[in-house]
Amino acid sequence: MEERLPAFHPTPPAGSLAGAAPRARRGQGRRVLLLLAAIAAQAALLKLTIHPRADGAFLTLPGGLFQPLLYLVLGFGLLLSTRYAAVWQSLVDSARNHRWRRMLAPQLASYALLAFCASRLLPTAFSAAPALAWPVSAWWTMLLAVSVALTCGFSLALVAPAAWWAQFARREWKTLLLACIFPLSHFIVYSLVVRSEDWLSGPTMAVVRFLLELAYDDVSMDFAAKVIGTSRFDVIIDHLCSGYEGIGMMTVFLIWYLHSFSRDFRFPPALWLFPLAALAIWLSNCLRIALLIGIGSSMSSEVAMDGFHANAGWIFFIAVALGMVALARRSAFLCRRAAPRGLVIDADNALAIPLLAMLAATLLTSAMESGFPWLYPVRMLATAAAIALLWPHLRPYLQLRFTPAALLPRLFPALAGLLVFLLWIALVPPSAAMDRAFSDSLFAAPAALSAAWIVMRIAGSSVVIPIAEELAFRGYLPLLFRGGADAFRPGGPIHWPAFAASSLLFGALHDAWLAGTLAGAAYYLVRQRSGRLSDSIVAHGTTNLLLCAYVLIDGRWSYW
Repeated sequence: MEERLPAFHPTPPAGSLAGAAPRARRGQGRRVLLLLAAIAAQAALLKLTIHPRADGAFLTLPGGLFQPLLYLVLGFGLLLSTRYAAVWQSLVDSARNHRWRRMLAPQLASYALLAFCASRLLPTAFSAAPALAWPVSAWWTMLLAVSVALTCGFSLALVAPAAWWAQFARREWKTLLLACIFPLSHFIVYSLVVRSEDWLSGPTMAVVRFLLELAYDDVSMDFAAKVIGTSRFDVIIDHLCSGYEGIGMMTVFLIWYLHSFSRDFRFPPALWLFPLAALAIWLSNCLRIALLIGIGSSMSSEVAMDGFHANAGWIFFIAVALGMVALARRSAFLCRRAAPRGLVIDADNALAIPLLAMLAATLLTSAMESGFPWLYPVRMLATAAAIALLWPHLRPYLQLRFTPAALLPRLFPALAGLLVFLLWIALVPPSAAMDRAFSDSLFAAPAALSAAWIVMRIAGSSVVIPIAEELAFRGYLPLLFRGGADAFRPGGPIHWPAFAASSLLFGALHDAWLAGTLAGAAYYLVRQRSGRLSDSIVAHGTTNLLLCAYVLIDGRWSYW
């Protein structure tokens, strides 16, 4: 059984109605989510207006601490990822009788003091840092430290009572200590990359040379300059390319994975995954460099540097991570219950696979492109193939009826898609330079090829992409947060954590983050209204189809 935080259950006031409990709990959840969003907005405002990396002495300290603290928070969040539902439920229950309004004024006052102190010591978006003598600046520094502590304390007290935080700390102190490995690993990798003699450069160059000599006769290597390649294309293997970063990322990934599923593995045997993964990711980095030189020598230097170099690192990292997971799950030496070798896909996981197929195809094809996305049809065909193969699982979500009685309710999703289209045009300005570069590349090709690409782009944007993205963001993600097929009830209450996660992650998938987040929120509400995933697909498809029409009619190619 998964360990859960015990929920707080204060005695309800006399005369309360039992039927009001679910409604009150939803109100508590909305309030907690809004308070967390307000605190996050305060942090973002401070980060965007105050520039902590100032020149000179102790003023660099806030900037130096920000990144490790960010890694600590992200690591702690990842390690808690398998217990989000239990933690959230406990947090909402604790807010039942929490007198949060008492903390609102102190929290705002301490935040204002923090911002003012920071502006007295550090440059802002509006002014340079004032020149303060040592005794005065020391007082401001101490006041800044006090305001930071007060803001953090009042922010926590605003969200939940002190008793809940104390219990949370008692339960999760080991997780917090483990999360310290995330900023520590970043520091170690940074030290090895920047401040060491770069021990991995020599072995990396030796392995790359061995791989290249299997295919080329004109391999040259200058160890002092760290240059290796052929007579047609060579690269510099500096400390950033030696493999430290990949080893650090793989270590962090395995810490999260083994911690999240610790009950499934045998310890200490499972710790053998760390040296195996480090060796695998380093060898894959050597292979990546050899392939980069091979593509630049035999195909195109533009493809090598623009496409492959930018994407190959992530491709090999994902491949090695998946390989480590497969090894861990199928080894009786490492895993308590080794998984069967056959591939088993349940109905819930099938919802996420088309999007994963699309992302994988995008990553692979982008590695073979330079500039214009000529391989876009390959991405859409791969995604469509995933949908077709999983059709028995996806059919209940994708059924559309075209009778007059069934089409009338679809007018609302289509109208919502129109509103999202207008919102997108308003929030995302076109780029004349990108319009011109896109059209020059597209119409420089033969007319038949350009026309075929445009047809595939329209079909992918208005049909394939809406299906894949809605299955994942409005189908799979809400199930993770709510569980079971009853995640959506027509006209039912909004589950705010699922709503926030679905909208924010959908926005993160798009370059225009704000517009994407608002669009994801609109599509979520469309599905919430009827309970049908097909309605959000219709809304999403309508938006993309109107964007396609706008692109073709007005020549705004930058929207593609």
